[in-house]
Amino acid sequence: MNDLILTYHSHHAIAAEYHLNDHVALPLDLAAITRAGYRIVPLARLVDRLLAAQAGGAQDAADAAGCVAITFDDGPIYDLDDFRHPVLGWQRGFVGAMQDFLDTAPGARQPELGATSFVIASPQARRVMQTTFDRDYTYLGDDSMGDAWWQRAVATGLLAIGNHSWDHLHPALERVAHSRQVRADFSQVLCVEDADAQILAAARFIEERTQGNAAPYFAYPFGHCNDFLAREYLPGRGAAAGIRAALTTEPRPVSQADSVWMLPRYTCGHHWKTPAELDLILAGAQQLAPMESHASA
Repeated sequence: MNDLILTYHSHHAIAAEYHLNDHVALPLDLAAITRAGYRIVPLARLVDRLLAAQAGGAQDAADAAGCVAITFDDGPIYDLDDFRHPVLGWQRGFVGAMQDFLDTAPGARQPELGATSFVIASPQARRVMQTTFDRDYTYLGDDSMGDAWWQRAVATGLLAIGNHSWDHLHPALERVAHSRQVRADFSQVLCVEDADAQILAAARFIEERTQGNAAPYFAYPFGHCNDFLAREYLPGRGAAAGIRAALTTEPRPVSQADSVWMLPRYTCGHHWKTPAELDLILAGAQQLAPMESHASA
């Protein structure tokens, strides 16, 4: 396989430069991914490809160059809607950027274009995030962390709503859903009680708010996972509740040997900061694919 998962943050908008504004980066990256020969597919399809490869199934010839799944984290309304930044002015929302790209000649080559937005379930946590954000990385305006937009997002056909935990163990919260009140370290979710409070409670809330249309995927807060979550809880209790896969932020391509409970992905602004660096990631994944195929033969 030579597939990739890329993630963006729509609240990362603090300047007009590519590496400081994901609303600048995403449109450029959609074109770059297409130029590199990748198909942009829903996360569901990428997971299906991995499971089929692990089962010995044949690869779709149309996807021989590789697939890219796009994800967004934390769930600001800017994943969907345009907004006016107090300094930078008008910013195109992520869904609008995808719609604009589809209207171009390169965009016509991406009929399956879409993304998954991983949202935080707890209304209280989202309200706290909205008023305590890190201004060196983030911009969040009034009402930017609500959940009324989730159903509108699903209705576009371009954005699925996934699970990014109950409260992200956010360090600004007075109390978090954790037996030892650990914050900012999701690898400390080490028992069923804490995992249920963070993962299953969030899944139920998001399912209700999307009227049964939640995407069955989980993104680890901070990218932190552990053996209990990835090898015991999610394959057992999580899968029984309908969760199909979980994503870290380990920066590398998806390998045929990967567990669906520890899928790697790259983060814009961290793992690449320029269009040229993304080009190198895309080219590197394609070079790795023949080596992986030979190694597993």
